Amino acid sequence: MYGTVANAIMWFITSLGVASEVLFQLIPWSLGLSPTVDVGLARTLFSWTLHAIVYFWLFPAYIAFYTLMPKQAGGKLLSDQMARVAFIMLLVFSVPIGFHHLYMDPFQAAGWKFLHMTGTFMVAVPTLITGFTVIGSMEIAGRLRGGKGLFGWIGKLPWGNPMVLATGLAMLMLTFGGFGGVINASYSMNAMVHNTQWIPGHFHLIFAGTTVIMYMAIAYYLWPKMTGKELHSRALAVKQLWLWTIGMLVLTLPWQQLGMDGQPRRISSTPYDPELVEKWIIPEFAMIVGGVILLISAIMLIWNLMKTHGNATPVAIPEVEYAEPVHPIARMPRLMNGFGFWFWLVVVYMIASYGYPILQFFLMDTFGTVPWSI
Repeated sequence: MYGTVANAIMWFITSLGVASEVLFQLIPWSLGLSPTVDVGLARTLFSWTLHAIVYFWLFPAYIAFYTLMPKQAGGKLLSDQMARVAFIMLLVFSVPIGFHHLYMDPFQAAGWKFLHMTGTFMVAVPTLITGFTVIGSMEIAGRLRGGKGLFGWIGKLPWGNPMVLATGLAMLMLTFGGFGGVINASYSMNAMVHNTQWIPGHFHLIFAGTTVIMYMAIAYYLWPKMTGKELHSRALAVKQLWLWTIGMLVLTLPWQQLGMDGQPRRISSTPYDPELVEKWIIPEFAMIVGGVILLISAIMLIWNLMKTHGNATPVAIPEVEYAEPVHPIARMPRLMNGFGFWFWLVVVYMIASYGYPILQFFLMDTFGTVPWSI
């Protein structure tokens, strides 16, 4: 519930940007009430919403990390408090940082972009906290199952359990995707990759990789409980999750390579250098192979769930089992047990981040356009 409430608050705040763009610019324009739209203002409002949408998808995966995986692994959650801190930090820092999508936009000043770069880097902190807490919880489970030595606990984990396997694979893809995210966050380094295929490669590792594979694991866990029928094949689920990870890496890593080799995105045409295009052939072929692997994996998922739903004999399925923390929660600081303070902190942060960048379009001529009026 804590993660879900954080997600709901984030969705409410971040949706205001694109809602303002649609209600006050796009709809009046489409109805002929306004002759045009202010492109700079529209893009700024859209950036308000753009990045936090990714976290809206990612939060349920994090919730599964913290609440389902430790129990399925046979252990306990390393720290309830650290999980709460991660959700708070993701809420506070992820909503105002959509501005980094305007790094290459001519309608905003370089100083604002630099300031938002600092906030963007802060998102790495709750991600690292999550990685530490989740992997620590997995280590607890492995040691409770008899794991010895520095890494002996890894082999003791129940990798045949889809939830445990998906978490491990999600952490792997989050590592690759997070590395790309740090590059994107840098104002100077972003200039090299911003309008290249590097960006879709990074995005798909986080969303289609880390996030979607956890959705698959959640489906494998909840579908039998929703239908009252045993999962058709756990072995098939394990193979499907491995195949999804392999397909995603085969798809996205060449995608990022294409970005470093200069293949653009979001443009209709460009004068291609034949020698440069030749370098794109092998990565593009690898991407096709990765896409086929992902398609096969997705079909396996649907097949397994359909066969589960078609099982004739219902079985007694236990209720959802949530993880318990290693140390029972005797007392929780008030600031970590609610969102009143954090909500208003995000509001203040949003005003500080977007107040002047939006007001400038109403107060002055910007790049040859007169002040915008509704």
